[in-house]
Amino acid sequence: MITIIAFAALTLFQPTQTAAPFELSRELRGGAREAAMMEDWETARRLTDAARSLQPGHPGLINNALIIGRFSGDLDAGFAALEDAAASGLSWDLSGVGQIEELRAADPERLSVIEAALTANALPAGQASLVAQPPLADALIEALAMDSETERMYLGSVADRRIYRIEPFDPETPEVFAGEDEPIGSIFGLAVDRRTGLLYAAEGQVPQTPVNEGEEIGTALLALDLDSGRVVARHTIEGAQRIGDVVVRDGIVYASDADARRIYRLDGPRAELEVWAEDPRFASLQGLAPTRGSVYAADHALGVWRIDAASRDARLLAAPPGASLIGLDGLTTDRMGRIFIIRNSVEPAGLFELELDRDGNPTALTPVLTGDERLGEPVTVRIMDGRAFVLADAQWNLFPEDGSAPAEARSDPQILSLPLP
Repeated sequence: MITIIAFAALTLFQPTQTAAPFELSRELRGGAREAAMMEDWETARRLTDAARSLQPGHPGLINNALIIGRFSGDLDAGFAALEDAAASGLSWDLSGVGQIEELRAADPERLSVIEAALTANALPAGQASLVAQPPLADALIEALAMDSETERMYLGSVADRRIYRIEPFDPETPEVFAGEDEPIGSIFGLAVDRRTGLLYAAEGQVPQTPVNEGEEIGTALLALDLDSGRVVARHTIEGAQRIGDVVVRDGIVYASDADARRIYRLDGPRAELEVWAEDPRFASLQGLAPTRGSVYAADHALGVWRIDAASRDARLLAAPPGASLIGLDGLTTDRMGRIFIIRNSVEPAGLFELELDRDGNPTALTPVLTGDERLGEPVTVRIMDGRAFVLADAQWNLFPEDGSAPAEARSDPQILSLPLP
């Protein structure tokens, strides 16, 4: 079986626009694990390399290549994996590399060049100020929205099924905006639409959602009155699994559904929610940004998709030189159409600008805010008045399904702000 998989991967496999790259990569990773268990290191290496071609700059796959190089005694493979990490703009703790001393002894100059590059990748960028730290340590805050007219901040909670409103003059006192008198589900995305006076919210359920006996929580795009917090509409659609991030542009709402591999569109508060884009190649859709005649969508497992606004055809963009597009989450644009994006689960994590050429293709992933110790698991970015507001640490690791993490380890959510370059 291993030989068949390896042959298919190495001689027949050619990535195409119709292939599902994440599924193929997962199959290749599984084959590599089987080969490694049989100590067939050459097959494990080739299958891992094939998976890396589908998810370039993936730190987990780079680490797998390091492990294979170590156990097979292939020092050149170890060097090549670390060089890939450096070339992908990643930072890396070399003390955790099992064969680091062997690599140093074999070619100290080559390793020194790698170390310098990894150190440069880890240099901090940007300086942010803390603008709010409300006492909501047990809420699991995942969503953030800003109201440019009132400068109010809205936070969406997963673990207590609330939306909170924070006044600019009292950032440490959150007010329950929705979810107290009228039950709602967990909130994963928020977007303010000043044209209609509505706050759109992505509602859904995960294992961390507290559910009462006999209660059923589906997934929906909620429209709430910006003044009262009253739910004025609950937009649902057949086949939806969990609506996630939400964005509003010129009264048009787009929402992602990572589990159903869809992007939804709502043409105003009285319209019907429709499937705007659906593609089996989507792996884990997150933030969305309509700009330049397209909708750009962050895919946590694969990178960035560009969906043409007219044809709705999706194309996975190539990573720019010196950058990894793995681990992308929240995404937004400024008034000039520049794309700013959150990266987590990949180091360095933080806020980046995804620079594009005239054809809308990435040319660089430039750090805007990295190396800040408050950036634990950043998830969301919003822009208001030339400043970026970042939800710095969602702390999903402290809300495991089995409840094993101590609640006292959690900290209050922090919203950081910095001027855009």
